[in-house]
Amino acid sequence: MITFNIAGFLADFTNGLSEIPVDSSPTTVGEALHELWQLHLGLRDRVVNEQGQLRTHVNIFVDGENIRRKQLLDTPISGGSEITILPSVSGGTLP
Repeated sequence: MITFNIAGFLADFTNGLSEIPVDSSPTTVGEALHELWQLHLGLRDRVVNEQGQLRTHVNIFVDGENIRRKQLLDTPISGGSEITILPSVSGGTLP
């Protein structure tokens, strides 16, 4: 089983769920995300672009390691992996 942790405004696209278990055995982050899209399709366009590549303002961590430092969506995972999807935070002004 894989567990997704959904952070920030992205939970608006998962019916407010911040933790989503997926009872399957994907072998890569991309396969796991495909399973997640089956449950919450609206989340897809906020995480990947039209070509299916990770959006620049979204970070995905597998067991605490950023997939941008690994093999992106081809990063291998194992049963029991925890995948965190975290939107980047930027902008604003200081008082």
